[in-house]
Amino acid sequence: MTTADPDLAEHVAARDAWARSARGPLALVNAQVVDRPQPVWPVPGQWAPAVGGLVVTAVGADGVVVDGVPVDGTVLVAGDTAVVPSTVGFPDGRAGSVHGATLRVWDPASDAIARFARIDRFVPRPEGWVTSGRYEPRTGREAPPHLTDAAGDPLPVAGTIETTVDGATVRMTAVRSAPFHGRPRLQLIVQDATSALPEDDPGSSYAMGRFLYLDEPDGPAEVTLDWERLVLPPCAFSYQFACPIPPEENRLPVAVTAGERHPVDAGGAVLH
Repeated sequence: MTTADPDLAEHVAARDAWARSARGPLALVNAQVVDRPQPVWPVPGQWAPAVGGLVVTAVGADGVVVDGVPVDGTVLVAGDTAVVPSTVGFPDGRAGSVHGATLRVWDPASDAIARFARIDRFVPRPEGWVTSGRYEPRTGREAPPHLTDAAGDPLPVAGTIETTVDGATVRMTAVRSAPFHGRPRLQLIVQDATSALPEDDPGSSYAMGRFLYLDEPDGPAEVTLDWERLVLPPCAFSYQFACPIPPEENRLPVAVTAGERHPVDAGGAVLH
């Protein structure tokens, strides 16, 4: 993929770097719910549920380090909703984090990272893939259960965005995403006519859909949608992430041949 747009080129490079980073989606090798005392693959220690996170029982030789201190006994691992979430280290450079009752294990030397070459993208068209739309906020409504973030947590519905894409007028549901660089963001979870399995359609994008983010206005407003910024959800890189299903109104009847398609290896084969 080549582009003369320096902002888009920077976006593409940042996305590739994020994908292969030590806490990027390719590094997540396990996300295991700990609802009773149990081991967790592929790390040492015995793990159990606890108020505020999980507890781990290990001996010094296991090499488990919580908040910078080697574990020799039983220690609380504070979850990511704590005022100060715990940091967890394991041998061979692996790391852990706790979300609710789930222990996530990150491996910066995972097989997926070793295989990854780049995020394949549609070739940008010269005229661009930008549409204007109208955002209307909505209050007092939660997203349906399938509209979730990568951890499986529900996302609140922020409102709707109406726009025309390749002649098709659509009114999509926008959810409120986590702030980005201190700014509130809207998120569109969309499918389009390119959403298909690669073996069924070599020109496809990820079958479960893609995400488009934009800054959240303070109220009703005209917004700009740059479809070249369509990105893959974390579940396109690892089965350990939850994958939201776009609502019916976010399933576009046209082919949006813009943005990210699939994570691929050096030979162009789709990783996941």
